[in-house]
Amino acid sequence: MSLVRTRATYLVYASLGFYGWFIYGFGPVVPLIRDEQHTSRAVAGLHGTALAAGALVAGALYPLFARRIGRSNTLYATLAGLGLGIVLLVSVPSVPAITIAATLFCGIVGSTLVNVAPPALLDVHGPGVSGAALAEGNAIATGTGLIAPLAVGLSLDRGHGWRPALLVATLLAAVILVVGRSTGARLPSAAPSSFDEKQGAEHGQVGRRPLPRRYWIAWTVTLCCIAAEFATTLWASDVLRNRTGASAALATGAVTAVVGGMCAGRITGAVLAARLPGAVVLLPALGVALAGTALFWAATSPVWAIVGLAVLGLGLGPLFPLSVDLGLQASGGQSDRAAGYSSYAAGLAIGSGPFVLGALADVFGPHAAFLVVPTLFAAAVVGVLAAGRRAPASAV
Repeated sequence: MSLVRTRATYLVYASLGFYGWFIYGFGPVVPLIRDEQHTSRAVAGLHGTALAAGALVAGALYPLFARRIGRSNTLYATLAGLGLGIVLLVSVPSVPAITIAATLFCGIVGSTLVNVAPPALLDVHGPGVSGAALAEGNAIATGTGLIAPLAVGLSLDRGHGWRPALLVATLLAAVILVVGRSTGARLPSAAPSSFDEKQGAEHGQVGRRPLPRRYWIAWTVTLCCIAAEFATTLWASDVLRNRTGASAALATGAVTAVVGGMCAGRITGAVLAARLPGAVVLLPALGVALAGTALFWAATSPVWAIVGLAVLGLGLGPLFPLSVDLGLQASGGQSDRAAGYSSYAAGLAIGSGPFVLGALADVFGPHAAFLVVPTLFAAAVVGVLAAGRRAPASAV
């Protein structure tokens, strides 16, 4: 099946691009906030913890919003909410408690926005190509993520600080809202079965039908993939410095190789997922990620380590969108509820994956601790195979 893009598709793509600018631009801003506030790395790291906590809250809120006000209104509201949250973040006094609270708000609204995309694209394009559409949308988010840190650096170089670069995201949100509303772009409403209305509405138990076991296997795959992604992007530079003797500047810049590889991987994954089942694409992507991890871990020169990171990013790219789509297709028609639970996976992975690797690095060193990443990939392989075995014959 071919991927036929609609106005709803482009609305989701643009929204993911806006979120990508914020989330990838916010990463390099955290050390700058730390410099302003003269705090420890642990305190500055609470901004990342706030984003993870926001994802957990969003997991509970999204199904409720989708049911009460619909997907379109949820998307438009979160676009406006995150745009205003960014304005709040750059405007409040630079005090840890205040900036962390503002980050928590952005995390809640932003993660709710992201939760709209998978079920909406599933209903727009159907199970055959929804994974391709989600991978393509995430490629756009990663592409804007490549530009956002450069914008932060340019703003700093011009003497304007980091704030104007983040405010660009608010301008993007305003443009998307105006264009989306003026063109009448709307997302499909959830089917009644998504909330089990036929069986539970009369008793106030809407959406409470248990999700299938196959969904929870796919959910675990998503958890492993997100944890591996964030552990890599946060700790790869430390491993690179420790293993190869690279300078701090080179090691920090090398993380761009991961993000660039992820962007290429999501584009490639979108092309393949339009022709093959998502689970079939997930397995070779995990293989590429494992190969890149092995090359990076074994490298003793910065050049080969950076090549390994690029290959690792190439494999990482399609894992998140395709694993989420795998879970939604296994949800038994409860796609909005399943998307909300996927946000729990994101929050737990972001909050625990990098922390576990960092704790192990304190004991065994960063190079040995990085073996957590291939372990997560291996667990994801087992999960994909288990989900495939449990797939009903009609799905196969």
